[in-house]
Amino acid sequence: MSRGASRPAPGAARRVVFLFFAVFIGVAGYWYCSRRAERPRETRPTATPAPGRKPSTAADRSAPRPSGVPADFEAAGPPARGLIAVVVDDVGYEEAALPLLARLEAPLALSVLPGTPHAAEAAALARRKGWDLMVHLPMEPEFGKAEQGSIGAADGDAAIRARVAAAIDAIPGATGLNNHQGSKATADPRVMRNVLTVVKARGLFFLDSRTTPATAGERLARELKMPVLARDVFLDDAAAEASDPAGGPGALEVAWDRTVALAAKNGRCVVIAHPHRESVEFLLRQLPALGSHGLRAVRVAELLD
Repeated sequence: MSRGASRPAPGAARRVVFLFFAVFIGVAGYWYCSRRAERPRETRPTATPAPGRKPSTAADRSAPRPSGVPADFEAAGPPARGLIAVVVDDVGYEEAALPLLARLEAPLALSVLPGTPHAAEAAALARRKGWDLMVHLPMEPEFGKAEQGSIGAADGDAAIRARVAAAIDAIPGATGLNNHQGSKATADPRVMRNVLTVVKARGLFFLDSRTTPATAGERLARELKMPVLARDVFLDDAAAEASDPAGGPGALEVAWDRTVALAAKNGRCVVIAHPHRESVEFLLRQLPALGSHGLRAVRVAELLD
């Protein structure tokens, strides 16, 4: 080739190189897209059902949720307008009363007299049923015969405290205490202060049975800032039964009507009954029907502030 031959212009060479690369990139892109189109689409792995659980189907997933059912699916009835706590006291003397009481399914409390022949069996029944267990403390009445070992107005401070402690020890597992009789002793502030000091120190609540309008029990318990309640109704009051034209059954009906009315009015009512056959059979009929009055039975401890 002679020196005089002409060379390609620089601009023409650059266009050739650019054209080459454009063709290369186009071919490579076409190849990549065609390969991706041929690859099977990736699917998400399905969740493996837990052992023992049936896999859900489309029909299951489309089933509507029940309407009006709370999130935890616990049956919800109408709210109770009032609460009734039944305490059966004077328990421990009669063995025949225990299987009768065991038929009751509603929550309640058994208040057991220390030192009675069947006190241990009564306490075991309360524990088995999940009821409140209480000490029924004998105290001196204004009139009539006192229970053996009753705490009286003539007793010294140390004697009162020792006797209360012994009564609590005799009913292991008790969470509360109420007075048995005691119209004279509970009206004496000195006596009651000694009684309640021990009850508070042992971690029990006090239920004032209110056997006299002059009782100092509830007032002093509140002064001592301890858990306290007071009885509202005696279900089977002997005097009421004697004066009612219909006798015992009529008096029970009157007392229960008052219980229901107080619970509806005040939101709560504490009623004391005794382990007589007529009284327990009456409760067997009445307690399941409380819902029809918008009321509910509870353990007495549930009413404590």
